[in-house]
Amino acid sequence: MRWESVATSTDAIVAIASPPGCAARGIVRVSGDASFAIVQERLAHTTLRTTRGVQSVRLRVCVAHVEVEVAALALVMVGRASFVGQDTVEFLIAGNPAILTAVVAALCDRKRGAHWARRATAGEFSARAFLNGRLAIDEAEAIALSISAESNAQLAAARQLRTGRVGQVAATAAQELTGVLALVEAGIDFSDQEDVVAITAIDLVTTLDVLAQTLAALLDGTTPEESLQALPVIALRGATNAGKSSLFNALLGRQRVVASEQAGSTRDAIVEPLLLHRGREVLLMDLPGIEEPQHALAEQMQELARHAFQSATLQLHCVPVTAQAHPENGPRMITIWTKADRADAAQRAAAMAQGGSVTSAITGEGIDELRESLTLQIDAGGWIGGARDAPVLLARHRAALADAHSAMQRARSAAHRCVEAGRRGAEPAELIATDLREALDALGIVAGHRTADDVLGALFARFCIGK
Repeated sequence: MRWESVATSTDAIVAIASPPGCAARGIVRVSGDASFAIVQERLAHTTLRTTRGVQSVRLRVCVAHVEVEVAALALVMVGRASFVGQDTVEFLIAGNPAILTAVVAALCDRKRGAHWARRATAGEFSARAFLNGRLAIDEAEAIALSISAESNAQLAAARQLRTGRVGQVAATAAQELTGVLALVEAGIDFSDQEDVVAITAIDLVTTLDVLAQTLAALLDGTTPEESLQALPVIALRGATNAGKSSLFNALLGRQRVVASEQAGSTRDAIVEPLLLHRGREVLLMDLPGIEEPQHALAEQMQELARHAFQSATLQLHCVPVTAQAHPENGPRMITIWTKADRADAAQRAAAMAQGGSVTSAITGEGIDELRESLTLQIDAGGWIGGARDAPVLLARHRAALADAHSAMQRARSAAHRCVEAGRRGAEPAELIATDLREALDALGIVAGHRTADDVLGALFARFCIGK
């Protein structure tokens, strides 16, 4: 069954709408024409008020083959006033997965009354909201990006996408292009009258140049979606007992890993998100210390650690200030002198003379300076690692803008040839109009005026059940 035929139906659907796992509270959502009747038939001792508001109810459900009553708060939303645009009830219940599952099962149980719901498919609530005019396409895409977000950068991008700034610019450009197209098509009607020119070739070239600059500025002022897929990785490596884990904890600002004087306390790669200065976000990786492997398993662990270190965006080579060692620096490698609190003046001076950052996880010396240095390295390397003010540009939007630019360039080239030939009108007007229509269609994709069914199907398939 096609997604739109499912989403446009008004039959009642139900799903758990809160994240998986145990929590203090969970949410079960039921939506559709028969929602209020379905809920009423499964209540104990109470009557559901079918007006907007919140009320305390008790649901009859079966848990572990035992009939029980579950206390819940019922949030009633009527018709167009709901997120979905249909009658909706959301139950706030104790967040035990078994109880939430039992409530869904009761609402779908045909034996409990004359009405029942079916289990919602992925993204069906949001798809209904979109088709009922309660949700714009960019808002739906923002929800999908929020659901799949794995970092603060992706959440910030979802919030930016929800503002619709990219669509607004595209809509303004489309409106101006519509006026130009109208003039070109009007000129076709007067093609037999040489003295009548709806828009001159030079005016058409000038207008299309301005629109092209607008689209170029839009592209330059956005964050590509693909740049948000992976955060930069900063890996810590060094000899055993070099202070890597202590530095790892100090950069995070909390105790995440065990830091011990005993060598080999870190046996596996440990990865945590790290927020640097100015909102830059990275993944910080603590790797096992470099040592001579004593058996096959240790050799394999060392090889994996070496591969992870070499693949990192930035490599931090940790060396104690008290050690007689030379720094290892490179395009992506920085020497971090650790345990500065244990060093004397001569040792500190020798380390600083060789370059790198001098730090102490105990006193906090150099930690904030190291965060700033890493922020500058991320920015200088062109890696996007955090929230930016620029709105996100989806891959399909970038492709549509490229198509619009290409079509306008073809129309401009035809008009420019007329200018060079000294002709007043833009010809051939029919071909120029065709190119402008193509550009307008492409802009409509970004502005949200038109979206292919297969794109919508793929979009809502990315959603979770219950969203």
